[in-house]
Amino acid sequence: MAYQLGVDLSFAVKRWPEPEQWIEIVRKTLGIRHLEFDSDFLDPLYLRESTWRPEAERIRMLAANADLEIHNYFTGEMTHCVNLLSHPRKEFREDGMLWCEKGLEVTTALGCRGMGGHFDTISSADIANPARYQARIESLLASAKHLARLAKKEGHEFLLWEQIYSPSEVPYTLVQTRDFLARVNADNEDAVPIELVVDLGHACCQNFPHSEADTDPYAWLREFAPQTRVVHLQQCDGHGSSHWPFTKEYNERGIVEPRRVLDALGEGGAGEDLLLCFEIFFSLSQNDQQVLDAMKRSVEYWSQFIPL
Repeated sequence: MAYQLGVDLSFAVKRWPEPEQWIEIVRKTLGIRHLEFDSDFLDPLYLRESTWRPEAERIRMLAANADLEIHNYFTGEMTHCVNLLSHPRKEFREDGMLWCEKGLEVTTALGCRGMGGHFDTISSADIANPARYQARIESLLASAKHLARLAKKEGHEFLLWEQIYSPSEVPYTLVQTRDFLARVNADNEDAVPIELVVDLGHACCQNFPHSEADTDPYAWLREFAPQTRVVHLQQCDGHGSSHWPFTKEYNERGIVEPRRVLDALGEGGAGEDLLLCFEIFFSLSQNDQQVLDAMKRSVEYWSQFIPL
Protein backbone atom coordinates (compact mmCIF):
# COMPACT_ATOMS: atom_id res chain seq x y z
CA MET A 1 0.00 0.00 0.00
CA ALA A 2 1.37 3.41 -0.98
CA TYR A 3 -1.45 5.72 0.07
CA GLN A 4 -0.37 9.23 1.03
CA LEU A 5 -1.71 11.65 3.64
CA GLY A 6 -2.42 15.15 2.43
CA VAL A 7 -4.15 18.27 3.60
CA ASP A 8 -6.60 20.66 1.96
CA LEU A 9 -5.64 24.29 2.50
CA SER A 10 -9.16 25.22 3.65
CA PHE A 11 -8.03 25.17 7.31
CA ALA A 12 -5.88 28.23 6.58
CA VAL A 13 -8.45 30.36 4.72
CA LYS A 14 -8.40 34.00 5.94
CA ARG A 15 -5.88 33.18 8.71
CA TRP A 16 -2.66 32.54 6.79
CA PRO A 17 -2.95 33.97 3.25
CA GLU A 18 0.82 34.28 2.69
CA PRO A 19 2.37 31.12 1.17
CA GLU A 20 5.42 31.34 3.41
CA GLN A 21 3.09 30.99 6.39
CA TRP A 22 0.96 28.05 5.27
CA ILE A 23 3.91 26.21 3.74
CA GLU A 24 5.71 26.32 7.08
CA ILE A 25 2.58 25.07 8.86
CA VAL A 26 1.97 22.24 6.39
CA ARG A 27 5.59 21.07 6.18
CA LYS A 28 7.00 21.80 9.65
CA THR A 29 4.04 21.90 12.04
CA LEU A 30 2.05 19.09 10.41
CA GLY A 31 4.82 17.22 8.61
CA ILE A 32 2.65 16.79 5.49
CA ARG A 33 4.18 16.59 2.00
CA HIS A 34 1.05 16.64 -0.20
CA LEU A 35 -1.25 19.65 -0.51
CA GLU A 36 -4.68 20.18 -2.01
CA PHE A 37 -4.72 23.87 -2.94
CA ASP A 38 -7.91 25.73 -2.05
CA SER A 39 -9.01 27.97 -4.92
CA ASP A 40 -10.04 30.74 -2.51
CA PHE A 41 -6.33 31.56 -2.18
CA LEU A 42 -5.98 32.18 -5.93
CA ASP A 43 -9.38 32.71 -7.53
CA PRO A 44 -8.93 33.41 -11.27
CA LEU A 45 -11.88 35.80 -11.55
CA TYR A 46 -11.69 37.47 -8.16
CA LEU A 47 -8.05 38.30 -8.91
CA ARG A 48 -6.62 39.86 -12.07
CA GLU A 49 -4.34 37.55 -14.04
CA SER A 50 -1.52 40.01 -13.50
CA THR A 51 -1.98 39.28 -9.77
CA TRP A 52 -2.63 35.53 -9.67
CA ARG A 53 -0.18 34.32 -12.30
CA PRO A 54 3.06 35.63 -10.76
CA GLU A 55 1.80 34.56 -7.33
CA ALA A 56 1.12 31.05 -8.62
CA GLU A 57 4.63 30.86 -10.01
CA ARG A 58 6.06 32.11 -6.71
CA ILE A 59 4.03 29.51 -4.77
CA ARG A 60 5.23 26.80 -7.14
CA MET A 61 8.85 27.76 -6.44
CA LEU A 62 8.37 28.01 -2.66
CA ALA A 63 6.59 24.65 -2.56
CA ALA A 64 9.36 22.98 -4.56
CA ASN A 65 11.99 24.40 -2.22
CA ALA A 66 10.05 23.02 0.75
CA ASP A 67 9.62 19.57 -0.87
CA LEU A 68 5.85 20.09 -0.92
CA GLU A 69 3.76 18.61 -3.73
CA ILE A 70 0.75 20.72 -4.71
CA HIS A 71 -1.34 17.76 -5.81
CA ASN A 72 -4.45 19.50 -7.15
CA TYR A 73 -6.27 22.82 -7.35
CA PHE A 74 -9.64 22.37 -5.62
CA THR A 75 -12.74 24.55 -5.56
CA GLY A 76 -13.20 26.53 -2.34
CA GLU A 77 -16.00 28.31 -0.56
CA MET A 78 -16.52 31.07 -3.12
CA THR A 79 -17.33 28.70 -5.98
CA HIS A 80 -19.65 26.68 -3.73
CA CYS A 81 -21.80 29.77 -3.17
CA VAL A 82 -22.88 30.04 -6.82
CA ASN A 83 -24.49 27.82 -9.49
CA LEU A 84 -21.64 27.99 -12.05
CA LEU A 85 -22.22 25.24 -14.68
CA SER A 86 -25.86 24.54 -13.72
CA HIS A 87 -27.40 27.98 -13.45
CA PRO A 88 -30.91 28.10 -15.01
CA ARG A 89 -29.78 30.79 -17.48
CA LYS A 90 -27.46 29.92 -20.36
CA GLU A 91 -25.36 33.08 -20.17
CA PHE A 92 -24.71 32.46 -16.48
CA ARG A 93 -23.60 28.90 -17.26
CA GLU A 94 -21.27 30.26 -19.91
CA ASP A 95 -19.68 32.59 -17.37
CA GLY A 96 -19.48 29.67 -14.93
CA MET A 97 -17.51 27.79 -17.57
CA LEU A 98 -15.18 30.77 -17.82
CA TRP A 99 -14.29 30.31 -14.13
CA CYS A 100 -13.56 26.62 -14.72
CA GLU A 101 -11.43 27.28 -17.79
CA LYS A 102 -9.42 29.88 -15.94
CA GLY A 103 -9.15 27.46 -13.02
CA LEU A 104 -7.40 25.01 -15.33
CA GLU A 105 -4.87 27.73 -16.14
CA VAL A 106 -4.20 28.35 -12.44
CA THR A 107 -3.79 24.59 -12.00
CA THR A 108 -1.07 24.59 -14.64
CA ALA A 109 0.67 27.65 -13.22
CA LEU A 110 0.81 26.04 -9.78
CA GLY A 111 2.30 22.85 -11.24
CA CYS A 112 -0.59 20.67 -9.99
CA ARG A 113 -1.40 17.27 -11.41
CA GLY A 114 -5.02 18.28 -11.97
CA MET A 115 -8.01 20.39 -10.96
CA GLY A 116 -10.84 19.15 -8.78
CA GLY A 117 -13.94 20.07 -6.88
CA HIS A 118 -17.60 20.64 -7.52
CA PHE A 119 -18.51 23.02 -10.29
CA ASP A 120 -22.27 23.35 -10.25
CA THR A 121 -25.49 23.63 -8.27
CA ILE A 122 -28.89 22.95 -9.83
CA SER A 123 -31.70 25.27 -8.76
CA SER A 124 -34.69 24.08 -6.74
CA ALA A 125 -37.05 24.98 -9.59
CA ASP A 126 -35.08 22.82 -12.02
CA ILE A 127 -34.98 19.91 -9.57
CA ALA A 128 -38.77 20.08 -9.18
CA ASN A 129 -39.25 19.69 -12.94
CA PRO A 130 -37.99 16.23 -14.07
CA ALA A 131 -37.41 17.31 -17.68
CA ARG A 132 -35.46 20.40 -16.68
CA TYR A 133 -33.49 18.43 -14.08
CA GLN A 134 -32.43 15.93 -16.72
CA ALA A 135 -31.54 18.78 -19.09
CA ARG A 136 -29.27 20.30 -16.46
CA ILE A 137 -27.55 16.93 -15.97
CA GLU A 138 -27.05 16.51 -19.73
CA SER A 139 -25.59 20.00 -19.92
CA LEU A 140 -23.32 19.26 -16.98
CA LEU A 141 -22.01 16.08 -18.63
CA ALA A 142 -21.18 18.02 -21.78
CA SER A 143 -19.43 20.71 -19.73
CA ALA A 144 -17.40 18.14 -17.80
CA LYS A 145 -16.27 16.47 -21.03
CA HIS A 146 -15.22 19.87 -22.39
CA LEU A 147 -13.16 20.57 -19.27
CA ALA A 148 -11.55 17.13 -19.42
CA ARG A 149 -10.45 17.83 -23.00
CA LEU A 150 -9.02 21.20 -22.01
CA ALA A 151 -7.23 19.60 -19.05
CA LYS A 152 -5.57 17.17 -21.47
CA LYS A 153 -4.30 20.09 -23.54
CA GLU A 154 -2.96 21.70 -20.36
CA GLY A 155 -0.95 18.55 -19.66
CA HIS A 156 -2.92 17.51 -16.57
CA GLU A 157 -3.36 13.90 -15.45
CA PHE A 158 -6.99 13.97 -14.30
CA LEU A 159 -10.06 16.05 -13.50
CA LEU A 160 -11.50 15.38 -10.04
CA TRP A 161 -15.25 15.43 -9.38
CA GLU A 162 -16.59 15.34 -5.82
CA GLN A 163 -19.70 13.49 -4.71
CA ILE A 164 -22.07 15.63 -2.60
CA TYR A 165 -25.30 14.88 -0.70
CA SER A 166 -28.17 16.63 -2.47
CA PRO A 167 -29.82 16.26 -5.91
CA SER A 168 -28.80 19.88 -6.51
CA GLU A 169 -25.16 18.81 -6.78
CA VAL A 170 -24.65 15.86 -9.10
CA PRO A 171 -23.79 13.14 -8.30
CA TYR A 172 -25.21 12.48 -4.84
CA THR A 173 -26.17 8.77 -4.76
CA LEU A 174 -24.27 5.61 -5.61
CA VAL A 175 -26.48 4.94 -8.64
CA GLN A 176 -26.22 8.50 -9.93
CA THR A 177 -22.45 8.48 -9.42
CA ARG A 178 -22.07 5.17 -11.27
CA ASP A 179 -24.03 6.56 -14.22
CA PHE A 180 -22.25 9.93 -14.16
CA LEU A 181 -18.75 8.42 -14.24
CA ALA A 182 -19.64 5.95 -16.97
CA ARG A 183 -21.16 8.57 -19.23
CA VAL A 184 -18.68 11.36 -18.63
CA ASN A 185 -15.71 9.09 -19.35
CA ALA A 186 -17.19 7.47 -22.47
CA ASP A 187 -15.37 8.24 -25.74
CA ASN A 188 -12.74 10.33 -23.93
CA GLU A 189 -9.58 9.39 -25.82
CA ASP A 190 -8.77 13.08 -26.25
CA ALA A 191 -9.44 13.91 -22.58
CA VAL A 192 -8.09 13.19 -19.12
CA PRO A 193 -10.09 10.73 -17.01
CA ILE A 194 -12.67 12.26 -14.70
CA GLU A 195 -12.10 10.59 -11.34
CA LEU A 196 -14.06 10.69 -8.11
CA VAL A 197 -13.37 12.45 -4.84
CA VAL A 198 -15.12 10.55 -2.06
CA ASP A 199 -15.75 12.78 0.95
CA LEU A 200 -16.43 10.64 4.01
CA GLY A 201 -18.82 13.22 5.42
CA HIS A 202 -20.92 13.46 2.28
CA ALA A 203 -22.82 10.21 2.84
CA CYS A 204 -25.55 12.24 4.55
CA CYS A 205 -28.32 12.51 1.96
CA GLN A 206 -31.10 11.46 4.37
CA ASN A 207 -33.29 14.43 3.47
CA PHE A 208 -33.56 13.40 -0.19
CA PRO A 209 -34.42 10.18 -2.08
CA HIS A 210 -31.70 7.63 -1.35
CA SER A 211 -30.90 4.01 -0.61
CA GLU A 212 -29.59 2.76 2.72
CA ALA A 213 -26.13 2.24 1.20
CA ASP A 214 -25.97 5.90 0.10
CA THR A 215 -25.60 6.92 3.76
CA ASP A 216 -22.68 4.53 4.40
CA PRO A 217 -19.27 6.14 3.67
CA TYR A 218 -17.64 2.71 3.58
CA ALA A 219 -20.05 1.59 0.86
CA TRP A 220 -18.88 4.56 -1.22
CA LEU A 221 -15.26 3.55 -0.75
CA ARG A 222 -15.86 -0.09 -1.66
CA GLU A 223 -17.98 0.83 -4.70
CA PHE A 224 -15.72 3.47 -6.22
CA ALA A 225 -12.23 2.64 -4.92
CA PRO A 226 -10.78 2.00 -8.42
CA GLN A 227 -12.15 5.32 -9.73
CA THR A 228 -11.17 7.41 -6.70
CA ARG A 229 -8.03 9.54 -6.74
CA VAL A 230 -8.67 11.53 -3.54
CA VAL A 231 -10.53 10.75 -0.32
CA HIS A 232 -11.48 13.71 1.85
CA LEU A 233 -10.98 12.97 5.53
CA GLN A 234 -13.30 14.61 8.02
CA GLN A 235 -14.79 13.31 11.22
CA CYS A 236 -18.59 13.36 11.20
CA ASP A 237 -21.62 11.72 12.78
CA GLY A 238 -23.24 10.48 9.55
CA HIS A 239 -26.04 13.04 9.69
CA GLY A 240 -24.18 16.04 8.30
CA SER A 241 -20.94 17.08 6.64
CA SER A 242 -19.42 18.39 9.86
CA HIS A 243 -15.75 18.64 8.80
CA TRP A 244 -14.66 17.96 12.38
CA PRO A 245 -11.02 17.25 13.25
CA PHE A 246 -9.88 13.82 14.39
CA THR A 247 -9.45 14.69 18.05
CA LYS A 248 -10.49 12.54 21.00
CA GLU A 249 -13.63 14.59 21.56
CA TYR A 250 -14.87 14.20 17.98
CA ASN A 251 -13.62 10.65 17.45
CA GLU A 252 -15.88 9.55 20.30
CA ARG A 253 -18.87 11.09 18.48
CA GLY A 254 -17.85 10.27 14.92
CA ILE A 255 -18.24 7.30 12.59
CA VAL A 256 -15.00 7.60 10.60
CA GLU A 257 -12.42 5.02 11.68
CA PRO A 258 -9.07 4.84 9.84
CA ARG A 259 -8.82 1.05 9.91
CA ARG A 260 -12.30 0.67 8.40
CA VAL A 261 -11.47 3.29 5.74
CA LEU A 262 -8.34 1.42 4.68
CA ASP A 263 -10.10 -1.95 4.75
CA ALA A 264 -12.93 -0.64 2.55
CA LEU A 265 -10.46 0.81 0.04
CA GLY A 266 -8.61 -2.49 -0.06
CA GLU A 267 -11.80 -4.49 -0.50
CA GLY A 268 -12.83 -2.19 -3.34
CA GLY A 269 -9.50 -2.53 -5.14
CA ALA A 270 -8.14 1.00 -4.80
CA GLY A 271 -5.00 1.87 -6.73
CA GLU A 272 -1.82 2.88 -4.97
CA ASP A 273 -1.87 6.46 -6.29
CA LEU A 274 -4.40 7.63 -3.74
CA LEU A 275 -4.36 10.75 -1.56
CA LEU A 276 -6.22 10.70 1.76
CA CYS A 277 -6.63 14.38 2.37
CA PHE A 278 -7.74 16.20 5.53
CA GLU A 279 -10.54 18.65 4.78
CA ILE A 280 -11.24 20.19 8.17
CA PHE A 281 -13.10 23.44 8.70
CA PHE A 282 -12.80 25.83 11.62
CA SER A 283 -14.92 28.71 12.84
CA LEU A 284 -13.28 32.11 13.06
CA SER A 285 -14.32 32.03 16.73
CA GLN A 286 -11.53 29.47 17.26
CA ASN A 287 -8.10 30.94 17.82
CA ASP A 288 -5.02 30.02 15.82
CA GLN A 289 -3.56 27.76 18.48
CA GLN A 290 -6.79 25.77 18.70
CA VAL A 291 -6.74 25.28 14.93
CA LEU A 292 -3.11 24.19 14.86
CA ASP A 293 -3.56 21.87 17.82
CA ALA A 294 -6.58 20.16 16.25
CA MET A 295 -4.76 19.77 12.94
CA LYS A 296 -1.68 18.31 14.60
CA ARG A 297 -3.73 15.82 16.61
CA SER A 298 -5.61 14.79 13.46
CA VAL A 299 -2.35 14.10 11.64
CA GLU A 300 -0.94 12.20 14.62
CA TYR A 301 -4.08 10.05 14.77
CA TRP A 302 -4.03 9.09 11.09
CA SER A 303 -0.26 8.69 10.85
CA GLN A 304 -0.63 5.61 13.07
CA PHE A 305 -2.24 3.98 10.03
CA ILE A 306 -0.56 5.79 7.12
CA PRO A 307 3.06 6.78 7.88
CA LEU A 308 4.07 10.30 6.87
